[in-house]
Amino acid sequence: MSKDDILVSPEKIYVKDYKQLLAYKKSVELEDCIFELCKKFPAEEKYRYCDQILRSSSSISANICEGASQLYPKKYFSFLNNALGSCGETEHWLMRCRDRGYISSREFEELSNKAVEVKKLIITYLKNIAKESKEAS
Repeated sequence: MSKDDILVSPEKIYVKDYKQLLAYKKSVELEDCIFELCKKFPAEEKYRYCDQILRSSSSISANICEGASQLYPKKYFSFLNNALGSCGETEHWLMRCRDRGYISSREFEELSNKAVEVKKLIITYLKNIAKESKEAS
């Protein structure tokens, strides 16, 4: 490996404006809906289910933001993968909240659909990064 191989050329830098990404916008929307929903939870659940679902839902947009702010596609891919996992965790907590009667089936369906939409967008980004990386090789 030569010294030139270690240096990064400008065309390999991968920073994106996360605020323009649809997955980011939709994940923030999901987080805001969950935040409003948690206001109706019983007091004893404020530090159990609310805390968990708010952490997982906020992690989606945070990971998209952090990944898009990385210099390299592999790092972006990794953070998007984390965002995908947080989205799955959010769905889990939504299901448990529904099962415990903290949210209605209608609220669950609405929020679950939003989470699925975010997951699809993230998966599309992941596929695009993988394709671009493969084409660059």
